Amino acid sequence: MKRIVMLLFFVAISVGARAQFQAGVKAGLSTANVKIEEVRNDPWQYAKAENVTGYHVGAFARLQFAGVFVQPEAILTSTGGKVEVSSADNSIPVHVEDINFNRLDVPIMLGYNFFQVLRVQAGPVSSTLISAKREGENLEDYMKRADWGVQAGIGLDLGSITADVRYERINRQYSNTAQQRDMQYNNQQFIVSLGYKLIK
Repeated sequence: MKRIVMLLFFVAISVGARAQFQAGVKAGLSTANVKIEEVRNDPWQYAKAENVTGYHVGAFARLQFAGVFVQPEAILTSTGGKVEVSSADNSIPVHVEDINFNRLDVPIMLGYNFFQVLRVQAGPVSSTLISAKREGENLEDYMKRADWGVQAGIGLDLGSITADVRYERINRQYSNTAQQRDMQYNNQQFIVSLGYKLIK
């Protein structure tokens, strides 16, 4: 047993010595939408309307060995969408409402780097809600502050410049116990970002 532990220890040191570490900053834009589902005890009906433009800024680190990499990030994200709202009996005309989320997202991407240029990647996203508004109404007190989502996409590295195109989906439950209202906000984004490697 002692020999196995020692062998694993030396393998870990060898891999760590050969691994490539990179870190940098990134920012970008997204096109996002919100879909409201699983509505309970609410007089309104909801339909997805047009997308909105969001933005993000943050930092990343990447540890790579033999083409395989893991890339954790810390990203401040502003996103949301528009929804069509109408009454169940159609007595009130349809109107469009804006929904906005501000979040701290921590994606942990696992992927493969082809020829040190093209990357494919996917992984979970830990999302912490900072604020949420719907037509000026604060929603964050009725929503889970911490939740999980997923990201997947491709990336490109050209020297110190890095670029990514990703799809993201995060679902967040809304629950107002006083009014017994429940619904799920599904936020989807197509994300484009540019980054610069400060360590490479």
